[in-house]
Amino acid sequence: MESFTGSAVHTIDPKGRVFIPTNYREALGSDFTIALNNDLRTIAMYPREIWREKCEAYGRIPDADRVGRNFVRYVMGNTYTGCNLDGQGRILIPQTLRAMFGLMEQKDIRFIGVGEYLELWNIEQYHGLTMTPNDEADRILDYIYDTYFKAPAGHEALSLIHISEPTRRTPIS
Repeated sequence: MESFTGSAVHTIDPKGRVFIPTNYREALGSDFTIALNNDLRTIAMYPREIWREKCEAYGRIPDADRVGRNFVRYVMGNTYTGCNLDGQGRILIPQTLRAMFGLMEQKDIRFIGVGEYLELWNIEQYHGLTMTPNDEADRILDYIYDTYFKAPAGHEALSLIHISEPTRRTPIS
């Protein structure tokens, strides 16, 4: 599978469409998914196989885990599967996601290749991004990682599929 690397700036049009840079189209493939990125801060586009793996990982979170299920509910409730480029190489970004990330008007966006998937950022938010993450999102991500994907001593870690190990460990109360 091809990897997503680099970045590109494009403009989202008034109808919410954006051209996918040529160098990302083959790696994205057909029937891809538009959803939230792993730290819930922007839009991501996942090739079909990568999204399937993420769904399998989310499926390991038991229904009895209220925090975990709320996380899955939020992610899956903001997911759009079966997406394809139009004849001009554009994709319509769902209105719900455009509203969440300040992309309702025509504006510049930045694509960021992050390995196995592609992020789409409001360029102003991307430039304002600092290394001080949202505490609530970090606590939830720490919980999900520690509870479901951190390997016990002497065992290989389960793959969280693209969610890297958080740098901080904060217990959820």
